[in-house]
Amino acid sequence: MQLRKKCEKSLNILKVLSTTAWGADRPSMLRIYKATILSKLDYGCQIYGSARKSILQKLDPIHHAALRLCSGAFRTSPVQSLYVDCFEPALNYRRQMLSLHYYFRIKSNTYNPFHNFKLRPFLVRLQEARKSFIPVFFSRVHNILTELNLLYLHVTIQPKRNFPPWKIFETHVLHPFENLNKSNTADIIYQKTFIEHREHYNSFVPIYTDGSKSADQVSFVVVFPNTIFSFRLHPSCSIFTAEISAILYALEQISKSVQKMFIIYTDSLSVLKSLDLAHDHTHPLVFNVLDILEKLASQCFIINLCWIPSHVEIFGNEQADKAAKSATSSINGTVPVDDLKNHIKLLLYTKWQEQWNVETRNKLHALKPTIQSWPSLKNRKADTIFTRLRVGHTRFTHRHLLLGEQAPMCSQYNCIMSVHHILSECSNFNSQRLRFFNTTIHSTISLPTLLGETPHVFIFLHF
Repeated sequence: MQLRKKCEKSLNILKVLSTTAWGADRPSMLRIYKATILSKLDYGCQIYGSARKSILQKLDPIHHAALRLCSGAFRTSPVQSLYVDCFEPALNYRRQMLSLHYYFRIKSNTYNPFHNFKLRPFLVRLQEARKSFIPVFFSRVHNILTELNLLYLHVTIQPKRNFPPWKIFETHVLHPFENLNKSNTADIIYQKTFIEHREHYNSFVPIYTDGSKSADQVSFVVVFPNTIFSFRLHPSCSIFTAEISAILYALEQISKSVQKMFIIYTDSLSVLKSLDLAHDHTHPLVFNVLDILEKLASQCFIINLCWIPSHVEIFGNEQADKAAKSATSSINGTVPVDDLKNHIKLLLYTKWQEQWNVETRNKLHALKPTIQSWPSLKNRKADTIFTRLRVGHTRFTHRHLLLGEQAPMCSQYNCIMSVHHILSECSNFNSQRLRFFNTTIHSTISLPTLLGETPHVFIFLHF
């Protein structure tokens, strides 16, 4: 494959920089890999991802070789250990993630020619009848969506209206608290300032909005003088989406009112800034809010927006905060594309974690049962040695696999030498453990203590 040959040439850059004498550290190596090689593997994977599995697997050795060079892992290290140690998923997961990103971008854009694409019935029958038939892009995505339970998820449509770059949006934002610093201002000062503000704008109807995001719920609330509206959104929505959804819903309710003057209070500065810098934003609800503000202004409504600090005992804001966390009703099942990207990554990493959970015989699994990014050592040589100890594959313990020799044996216990045996079990090294790790003759020290996320201070005393 031409792609593989091109990437193999780029591997030479990593080979030069991977020397333990003066080589680059792991984060730098991974950044170079992503820029020079992984970017090529990602480009167009939505298209060539329809190739047969046997063809796609020819790209995996490139990924594995690069991760070995970046981490300094020994050549015999299992690929699953490479993924977890470098915190880089397999290419298969990356292709799935990028394919879903592309699919949802199509679904969010009504101008895309494939927005309403449906596979022809005869192709569906052909795929079902012939298992050797290579599925097209939408068939592959359908299978991924089914597996991740995202089949019935709907993406938020990008606004059809195109705002010219010279258009100026008029948003009336009030700043009664701009001269107060929350870190050194007492709550009573905020409360008095707000009372004075309300006395000045007593002819405006106050509306309080708030958004809430927890581990299992995303919701927003809109508090009118006599009514509270609270709704739950899809769990993948961001807190920004929740906050701006609350403002959008408030404006929709205002459009039905006979009153003409309102102030919407929010504790989200990011939402107010996004409305002021709309041309720099891609969030679809930002344009929806600006669009409805413009329509209301043409109907003689006067709408002001105002930031208020959270958790300073301002009654309306506190009421909104409590109601947002207890919302039960659902509304609008659509999710913005940018929010979906984070959710898809989380789902695929959860799938990766489930696969790692069954790798109980993997030596790295005992040290790192949860897939996460661990800090690396700045010294390239020390980090390489440390990586090999964690993975459990070193030149001393696994060189025999490359040379066709007998595995090294422990004369004391008549067992095969391993990192765990040398560092934690073998009595031949009791004096070293007693000296460096402060253990007794009859006690052992665990590998997680020596090689975990925070390594033992004496593990590399000579570096």
